[in-house]
Amino acid sequence: MRDQWAKELYVRGEKAADHDAIFDINRLAFGREDEGTLINDIRKTRSYEFGFSLVAVKEDVILGHVLFSKGFITHRGRRFKCLILGPIAVLPEHQRKGIGKALVNEGLERAKEVGFGAVIVVGDPAYYGQFGFKPAVTMKLRTSLKIPDENFMAKEISRNALRGIIGTVMFPREFLALAEADKKRADEKAKLDEKARLEESVMLEARNIASNTFNKPAVVEPAENTEQETRTDLSTEDNAAVNEPGDNNNETNTSDLTDEITGSEKPDENNTVM
Repeated sequence: MRDQWAKELYVRGEKAADHDAIFDINRLAFGREDEGTLINDIRKTRSYEFGFSLVAVKEDVILGHVLFSKGFITHRGRRFKCLILGPIAVLPEHQRKGIGKALVNEGLERAKEVGFGAVIVVGDPAYYGQFGFKPAVTMKLRTSLKIPDENFMAKEISRNALRGIIGTVMFPREFLALAEADKKRADEKAKLDEKARLEESVMLEARNIASNTFNKPAVVEPAENTEQETRTDLSTEDNAAVNEPGDNNNETNTSDLTDEITGSEKPDENNTVM
């Protein structure tokens, strides 16, 4: 099924009517407009090589695009032509179907036919390794762009095309502008990530402080024993009231009560028997 699908796909050079579709494919594939703008800008310069801006078409619909633009390798004051591969883009819903591979292979075949000695690419070693690209540093090439060595690759189109050449790859200046924009975005993203990390750290610290505060055992201060003291004071007051000397009513009443119980009476002087 896939083979039949691939047979219905073909690659051709771009036409003026394809420019908008190419821009949209790159925008959708990369999630931004930078690559589409780069392609539009290169079309206006001498770096644009006619017949090397390729589109993959199926049923009259453009599904992918690749650009091979003109670059140079400088060596001892001389310049050697080469091609710069990229950008390459495929509509997201049609990726992993061999469209990108078809575009690259067609571009490499055209480069060989025209007589270019080498092609330079910046990309994934695992992907471009299948086309014969190798780290450019192993071929004694370098670049002014800040690119990891494993992502800066080259391929000799004709045998020994780079033998004896120890030089610097000169990309179209539009690539330099894109690289600077990418670096700026990366720096801004790093700052935002660092800011977010610091804010998260502060929030976690605040949560820890709040958690420790709420979970800390409450210390209950011993209450003043005012009730006991009050009772003690009341008892003392009552005792004082009982023991306080009064009008001796208790003594009088007791004496009278005793007399009444014993039935004794006081002697009457007038009734005294002589």
